[in-house]
Amino acid sequence: MGKSQVNVAMVGLGFGAEFIPIYQAHPQANVVAICQRNEEKLNKVGSTLGIDKRYTQFADVLADKSVDFVHINSPIPDHAWMSIEALKAGKHVMCTV
Repeated sequence: MGKSQVNVAMVGLGFGAEFIPIYQAHPQANVVAICQRNEEKLNKVGSTLGIDKRYTQFADVLADKSVDFVHINSPIPDHAWMSIEALKAGKHVMCTV
């Protein structure tokens, strides 16, 4: 990555939303996007935590060139394929179980 800040996209906003303030408090992290299938929940978290870029489709996160890495907090059965697709898209990946 070689830059002073990394741009994070949080995928899955159940337990995953709890990580966002941690990233926001870190001087080398920038939460640039969030992703959640449920648009109502997506907008609530985005508005509460001040995140403008919001996606309901994981493929849109992967297409976003500003995203350096994805932190995946989706349902566990989705972790493998999402991680593989993110890596194929050139993103770094973190998964939480």
